[in-house]
Amino acid sequence: MAGSPSLSEYFTCSRLNATTFVIHENDKYEEHPFIYVKIYSDPGLVVICDTGCGGGDAGREHYHNLKDYIETFPAAANDGKPLNPLEAERKYLIICTHCHYDHILGLKHFQPASKRILASSFDRSFIEENLPVHSLCKFLDVPTPEYTVSYWANDLEKLSFDQKSLNLQILHTPGHTPDELAWYDEQERHLYVGDSFYERVAKDKSYEQPIIFPKEGNWVHYMLSLEKLLRFVEEKNKEPGQAPVRIGCGHITSSVDGVEILLAVQQYFRDLIDGKVPIVYSEEKRGEEFVLWKAAGDSRFSVAAPKRLALEAAKS
Repeated sequence: MAGSPSLSEYFTCSRLNATTFVIHENDKYEEHPFIYVKIYSDPGLVVICDTGCGGGDAGREHYHNLKDYIETFPAAANDGKPLNPLEAERKYLIICTHCHYDHILGLKHFQPASKRILASSFDRSFIEENLPVHSLCKFLDVPTPEYTVSYWANDLEKLSFDQKSLNLQILHTPGHTPDELAWYDEQERHLYVGDSFYERVAKDKSYEQPIIFPKEGNWVHYMLSLEKLLRFVEEKNKEPGQAPVRIGCGHITSSVDGVEILLAVQQYFRDLIDGKVPIVYSEEKRGEEFVLWKAAGDSRFSVAAPKRLALEAAKS
């Protein structure tokens, strides 16, 4: 969706399930990130999954500030009330699925209001060292957010707040980036996977996006992470009397059957690594060949990444 968003459409909000909303940011970088907001009454807490691209320019965009939007915008999806009105006095916990710019630029609006920023402990150095490069901010010539991760979450760790369980669990899922994580909402049976994968075409067909990997990606790790996620969802689906687990992604896809999409993504990448998906575009980026794979016809997925990642996975 090219061009600047209208004043009333910079952020749009819809209800995902009983406790969670998804905010779509129609940003100037045309990333269209999904920001997930889960509301707790006890403890008084708002969990935000990623903070998007930082909003629009002050004085030009309506509700340019994500924090202001959450605290003041009368969301129709929430019966015309803000998601977190100031009088509710809820605290914030921000889960960073990974440190790419379109997921962290909004952090500036929550500091110092929230020092509760969670990230994966799998490879702390990816965040703590050379963040301008690893966040990709350097390549867009935008200031890199200054923030400190206050909690490094371990793999399969279950989260609590004020000594109360949040019924949330963290999964390390490196591959897209070393710091990629997923998190599972046991209450709503919804698994959030960040940018590990998503479908190609937006629901309203107004834009499309490939699954993008930077040069720091690793498809050997990625395929292991997909298998790990599939096993996790299959085990949860064995729980008697429960609905199948659904998956929400960082872009395009907010609610889809977990097992079905994981099997589809796995097969797509197997085909890609085996050379069965054609390359339709190639360019040099960050010193190496960066290509776009897309199957013929109305493909459910497409992938943009350094060609090297596929070659390394094929040799493993």
